[in-house]
Amino acid sequence: MDQLKGLVKSYEAWVAKNPDVVGDFETTAKWVSYFVAGRISNSNVLSELVYTLSNILVFYNDRIIDKARCANENSVIRLQSGLCYRLKVTLTTLEYCEVFIEISARRLFGQTGKWLVIALIQICKAAGRLFLLKHSTLDIITSPPITALNRRALSKQRKAQGSAAESLPQSEHSITFQLKRSGRLIRKVEGAPPIQYRDFKLHVDNADAAKTQIPRELLNAEYLYIAKPLIHLAAMGLFGQRSWKQYMIAFSIDLYSVHVYRQHRHLMSKQQKLELSRRCINLMYFLVRSPFYDNYSKSRIERILGFVADHVPIAKVVAGPLKDYIPQWQSTYFYLWST
Repeated sequence: MDQLKGLVKSYEAWVAKNPDVVGDFETTAKWVSYFVAGRISNSNVLSELVYTLSNILVFYNDRIIDKARCANENSVIRLQSGLCYRLKVTLTTLEYCEVFIEISARRLFGQTGKWLVIALIQICKAAGRLFLLKHSTLDIITSPPITALNRRALSKQRKAQGSAAESLPQSEHSITFQLKRSGRLIRKVEGAPPIQYRDFKLHVDNADAAKTQIPRELLNAEYLYIAKPLIHLAAMGLFGQRSWKQYMIAFSIDLYSVHVYRQHRHLMSKQQKLELSRRCINLMYFLVRSPFYDNYSKSRIERILGFVADHVPIAKVVAGPLKDYIPQWQSTYFYLWST
């Protein structure tokens, strides 16, 4: 056990020091899942397993890199409930594993078991998101709750800080010292700013400092968006999977939620505006969801890909397999409750 813990610590230290190399490996793992699809028996289960594991690996490495970054930036203290953070980690992991769990449930228990598993997953996700909205500092729940780190921006920031540190004269380095055990830089007393500029307050990250009061209109819109998957599943049970009624119910809930947010845009935070933009883009998914896909989009997409495969020599390598895989991908990934 001690040896395993040592290996984990060594891996975490290596990831923290080499985020660019780790990113290349993660990208390769995701591409493997694309090449596996359709080439061996049960390829959809295997490719989804590889894709899920690659997402979990990216998420785990992001946490390592973020932890190392926060340890270096010791001037900022994040005040965040441990329970809420663990819940966000759990929901993010569940979201990455969701499709693989559904596919496995269909293989093991059939269609009935699949829909029971889907219902349980969505109930857990809705309950967790409601808890986060009520008890955490979040004013809108992203999908996933913990988004992927922008590695490129962090790399540029790290290089810029390194260049700035090298350009400082030696006398300016003397205002800090490094702890031997943790390696953390600590500012000396003589390195404090002039007394007229001191506020003697703890520097806290504003994003997590306190629970702000969310306007009731925005709160109701978020409640509706969180409840959408459960409403849609109930509508599918009542009207059927290929019914226009269940499609329009989910589409109307999304539109109304976005409309309420846009009506009160002046009350929104920056995080809410970014998430609203993502939800607006995700409305395009309704073009490739049943029954709209079966009646309108499918034939047009197949004609476009067929034309490309027949008339563009280089693109034929991609367009041909893509045309064959789209029906399977559409039935697997483009659920109305996934966004």
